[in-house]
Amino acid sequence: MTADGPRFFVSHLAGVPVFGSGGVPVGRVRDLVAAFPAGRPPRLVGLVVGVRGHGPVFVPASRLTGLESGQVTVTGAVSMRRFRPGPGERLVLGQLLDRRVRLADSGEEVTVLDVEVRHRPERGRWEADRVCARRDRGGPARHRGEALAVDWSAVRGLPPAEPAPARVRDHTGLGAEGVEESVREGGESGWERTARALMGAGPVVVPPEAGVAAALARIGERELIGALAAQVYVCRPPGEPPTGTYLGTVPVQRLLRNSPVAPVMPVASLLDTELPALAPDTPLPAVSCCLTAFDLVAAPVVDGGGALLGAVTVDAVLDRLLPDRWREAGYGIPDSGGARPGAAGARAEEDPPGRPGAGAFPPTAFPPAGRPGGRDEGDR
Repeated sequence: MTADGPRFFVSHLAGVPVFGSGGVPVGRVRDLVAAFPAGRPPRLVGLVVGVRGHGPVFVPASRLTGLESGQVTVTGAVSMRRFRPGPGERLVLGQLLDRRVRLADSGEEVTVLDVEVRHRPERGRWEADRVCARRDRGGPARHRGEALAVDWSAVRGLPPAEPAPARVRDHTGLGAEGVEESVREGGESGWERTARALMGAGPVVVPPEAGVAAALARIGERELIGALAAQVYVCRPPGEPPTGTYLGTVPVQRLLRNSPVAPVMPVASLLDTELPALAPDTPLPAVSCCLTAFDLVAAPVVDGGGALLGAVTVDAVLDRLLPDRWREAGYGIPDSGGARPGAAGARAEEDPPGRPGAGAFPPTAFPPAGRPGGRDEGDR
């Protein structure tokens, strides 16, 4: 621990377990994602986490509450969308380590062994400020094979100017499925634009016999993003996705109105039966249409057997609809230093289809809704 925050070597995080709120296991670290702002040290924007059954997913640095060599802890919901790097981003373990670079002062060739990252609380970010390297055979004979640590500015050749498709290394023990797939910049598959891919983990699930006060306590005992804290999902056991039969949703406003007068009233009596459920393969345009038509901040995803799989939030949908690197492009949003970037004109999107009917949304075919969006959380 240093005066300005903790430090760690990136190689020490490879394969370590990742835990969510309440100690719930999420997966294991496969890689770290860094951005390279001009004239400043590289910035850690997030982690690539291997989640069983989902493959590699992205966890933004803003969600990290503990980053140690033994484990990583995160807060809030984790999006289950499959990871792909954004423009200007690099995989630290997969693309930077073992790369041959040169020292700026002498031109001597060295091999990158590790990267040291430190937390900068005053900037609200993690920065990679030092490089650990090994002298190669091109250096003086008395120093060949010697290890050294230098500031990032003392190295030339990072990041790679034209990154080849990088492979996310398997440090998770989750098997070969999806691990050997190249992570490519470009278009998304149809699967990546469905409700199943958009949904995040962590909806609040309660059994039908739970009282109003107990349901509110379940919301209060967890760290949730606003969209997931706006309602509870009532399901029969088991109470973790995939659950037993999904019965319906109770908005938190309805719970609050009834809490003072009937704290033990079962939530099953308060179900909102008008709110729809999404099928797992509902396409993105239909998901956005559902949220808009019913004025929702989140919608449940329910499989053919009636089990709740998760929830899609409006944040995840907007993230997919906005253009790449929308935060860096401006749009009048202040940066971490408080300065407002120049406004940039947003690309107009086509109007979504007309208001859908109530009930489950089937995987209806819709025309594509614009270009795949950039990543969210203010880290992209």
